[in-house]
Amino acid sequence: MCKVKVVHVVHDFLFGGIEAFLFYLTQAQAKNPDLDVSILCCQDKDAVANKRIVNTGIPIFYVKLNPFDYNIGTYRKILKITNTHDIVHLHIFKPLMAEALRFSKAKIIYTNHSAGVDGRPDTISFKAKTRLLVRFLNSICDSVTNNSVYTKDFWIKMGVKNPSNSVIYNGVLFKDSWNEKRALEEFPSLNEKFIIGTTSRFISWKRVEYLIEAFFEMQKNNDDVMLLLVGDGETREKLMAYVEELGITKKVIFAGFQTNVIDYQAVMNLCVFASSSEPFGLVAVECLHLGKPTIVFKDGGGITEIIEGIEKDFIVDDIPQLTNLLRTKYSEFVEGEVDDSAQKRIEYAERFNVVEIEKEFYDLYKQTVNF
Repeated sequence: MCKVKVVHVVHDFLFGGIEAFLFYLTQAQAKNPDLDVSILCCQDKDAVANKRIVNTGIPIFYVKLNPFDYNIGTYRKILKITNTHDIVHLHIFKPLMAEALRFSKAKIIYTNHSAGVDGRPDTISFKAKTRLLVRFLNSICDSVTNNSVYTKDFWIKMGVKNPSNSVIYNGVLFKDSWNEKRALEEFPSLNEKFIIGTTSRFISWKRVEYLIEAFFEMQKNNDDVMLLLVGDGETREKLMAYVEELGITKKVIFAGFQTNVIDYQAVMNLCVFASSSEPFGLVAVECLHLGKPTIVFKDGGGITEIIEGIEKDFIVDDIPQLTNLLRTKYSEFVEGEVDDSAQKRIEYAERFNVVEIEKEFYDLYKQTVNF
């Protein structure tokens, strides 16, 4: 049987969830002897800052595509690449490129990585782009996949009627080892403390301030607690100012962006993700695979969907409920209670192992091209 040739299309190798998923998925796909995988990056090669996908050795095409690129030559370059593949697997939506793909010889699969507008721009241009995406999914795409049931339901409500519309969860390439001492050596104040933490981009809808507020309440009269915030983003300075205003700077660590977040997740006693309308939530899966109790909010979207399958008691409605749960877990820590659910979390997280997710995508590829 001939190999299925697939090219993934992304805007850039940024530091978000799409980049992380692509990093994991393409490595798993490269090990499939019946699959030929490559990537089309819509940036100049020299403009790519994050090199971890580049360093995997996956073949990469670079075609610079500006936001409103009316250069016909650009789309000819894209079609020249896609026409040498069986599958074009899109992870981004660019309206003009989408129209150009009408003329591609390859089958088109689009993965929805986003859902909802809570905390995101709700502008005329955003709404127009959403309508164009729905039309594209219904009229041009051969198959649509979604990274959670939450995401699928959202796009159905928005008007997606493509009969080939399924859920294939994002997957994680789990590491076999990590450096547990790294965070403790970098931040000695964490040693022998009860560590509550999160790993996240600092943007509005991640709602890191919810965690800070809950931590502020539970840390009163408790000197052996620390809050470890790993990540960076546009709200970081505002969050740092909030911590200073609350007078808890000595108990809160802003670790900044880290490439190996697992080293920091490994020292956390409790992981919290306060996001709203999250399409999926790779970080929650990563924490579960470390056996960590992981708390999310009821309106968290896809990330809540993950936790529903393992520990519904760790889904909170509001900040006071989060505060109470932090206190409960801290009391268990002080009393030396053994967390007998750790192994159950690890085994559950294996459902999202990218090795298994790769098989689902490969089956879809074969079905789409009738191999």
